[in-house]
Amino acid sequence: MKTGSLMAAVGVTLGLAAAVVVGQTQPSPSAAAKSLQVAQFNSAGKLVKPRDLTSWIFLGTSLGMGYNPGSFNASKPGQFQVVLMEPNAYRYFVENKRYAPGTMMLLSFYNSDTQQRSINQNGFTQADLTNYEIHVIDPAQGREGRAFYLFNANDTEGNRVPEGSNCVTCHTGHGAFDGTFAQFYPTIRPLIPKENLERALKDHDIR
Repeated sequence: MKTGSLMAAVGVTLGLAAAVVVGQTQPSPSAAAKSLQVAQFNSAGKLVKPRDLTSWIFLGTSLGMGYNPGSFNASKPGQFQVVLMEPNAYRYFVENKRYAPGTMMLLSFYNSDTQQRSINQNGFTQADLTNYEIHVIDPAQGREGRAFYLFNANDTEGNRVPEGSNCVTCHTGHGAFDGTFAQFYPTIRPLIPKENLERALKDHDIR
């Protein structure tokens, strides 16, 4: 083989090898997104309860959080609200700093309890689950690109909140990042652009 032909062959080989390495270390967003747990729906369009909710990633929690000034009562603080994220969606977000299509977040509501169940003498603990909702972020969810599904504590299927609801409007208008209240989630808050958090901090009036 001539020298020129040999060098060309080597160049092609190296180029193919580099392409393989790049393909392995930098998967495309579309390929990574396919690894997400896909939301399952029944024939009536209801969201089927995911089987592994207890393994989802903790994002944040609040107690008695409200949106109107002066509404908090320290003796009856209201409910604990616990936010979790589907594990594959969480990993995708950490790697790409954005939500993948099919991302699901879980918001669970628990009553606050003052009963002395053990050694506790004061403060509040989480009582039983009362209800929960799942937020699905996906262009396939219609013109809004997201939807909320409501479940009672023992439900296995969730009803969708109608499009144009206050839920979607509030999230879109006041969520710090892509229609989510990431400003309240310490697990992913460090990954949110600073200007988004500053804008959310100034946003007090949503009535």
